[in-house]
Amino acid sequence: MSDMNALELDALQEIFNVGVGRAASSLSQLTNEPISMSVPVIHMLSPQGASEFLDPHHDRILTCISQTFSGSFSGNALLIFPSVNSLEIVRLMLGSEMPLEQLSEVEQDAMCEIGNIILNACFSTIGGMLSEHFCCQLPVLKAGYITDILNQTSPNKQVLIVQIQMGLEKHNIEGFLAFLLENQSEECLHQAIKQFLTKVEA
Repeated sequence: MSDMNALELDALQEIFNVGVGRAASSLSQLTNEPISMSVPVIHMLSPQGASEFLDPHHDRILTCISQTFSGSFSGNALLIFPSVNSLEIVRLMLGSEMPLEQLSEVEQDAMCEIGNIILNACFSTIGGMLSEHFCCQLPVLKAGYITDILNQTSPNKQVLIVQIQMGLEKHNIEGFLAFLLENQSEECLHQAIKQFLTKVEA
């Protein structure tokens, strides 16, 4: 994909900013707790660079909610958290009185629901602002090292990383959205951003 310039990356960041804001509002209603999300930071990296960025020492087990999407640009969307952080999110969602060791049986459904809320908010926003339509599969929970999670990519592709901070009642949790785009999807996304900016500037 031809590199996006600073203005195009700013536009993409603002689109995700609206999306994560909607996701934070939805999660707050679900948990009855205030949840904030920081302004997202966009990174365009190679698969190797993404792996180094998400886990420099390659020694952390990460929790990942994966969702396949299709449209004018297609691929896999990944919501990634360190596993210990994902348990804190689940505990908040299910009730703070529940000890972490009792979450194993319900963690998968709860994490998938969290991923569904965040990813759907992002896709809804991207679709609305870029005049695109997406079909999304049900989210799937995975856990493993980052190299295993990103093994769907080829060395020639770039990974779009969206870095966010979730503010919970007593914790600040860092999470990442990663988009693994297929075939010509990288260029299609770039063209959609260009058209979006053309409309904004008109």
